[in-house]
Amino acid sequence: MFKNLLTALPTRRKSTTATTAEVTIDISRVIKPSEPVQAIETSDSSEASFETHDPNLLGTEILGSLAEDAVDSLSSQFETWMRGDLDELVRAWGVARETGATSEDYRAVFTAAHNIKGAANSYGYPAIARLCGSLSRLLGDTKPGENAALINLHVEACRAAFNSIGQGSDGQSIADAVCEALEARVALKIESA
Repeated sequence: MFKNLLTALPTRRKSTTATTAEVTIDISRVIKPSEPVQAIETSDSSEASFETHDPNLLGTEILGSLAEDAVDSLSSQFETWMRGDLDELVRAWGVARETGATSEDYRAVFTAAHNIKGAANSYGYPAIARLCGSLSRLLGDTKPGENAALINLHVEACRAAFNSIGQGSDGQSIADAVCEALEARVALKIESA
């Protein structure tokens, strides 16, 4: 099958004009029709365990259930992953705030904040996602040595949100107030730049 496909393609070695040949690819060995899903019978054969269902809908329900189980099994690791991401942000900021920091050092802080912004909502830390979004906007226009106090406030707010607020919406009003204040400061910095 691949030999036929490859021989139909023009090669660079040939100096003659390429002719196009119509090739029909047999995909029957690759794509197989799905097997119908059968209902599981209960011990009481007089009652069917499933009413008549659309097989596609039943497959969707099964896949949805499997996806939820997978997320549940991973959710126990979310705290560990978030702690690791925050440790990387703190480490990168520690390097970037040293005298003689380069734009690459600040880029590492931006990358860490951007990664957290993308993952924190999925991990169940919406306040940290919001804080890192604000930090990413700030770092987008920051040169090494600039805005150190405001960057430090963002990093410390992320650590505080993780250590005291945790996952979910507990204490979310406090986190929202901190986020709003920091976002307002970032907006002022960006406008004045």
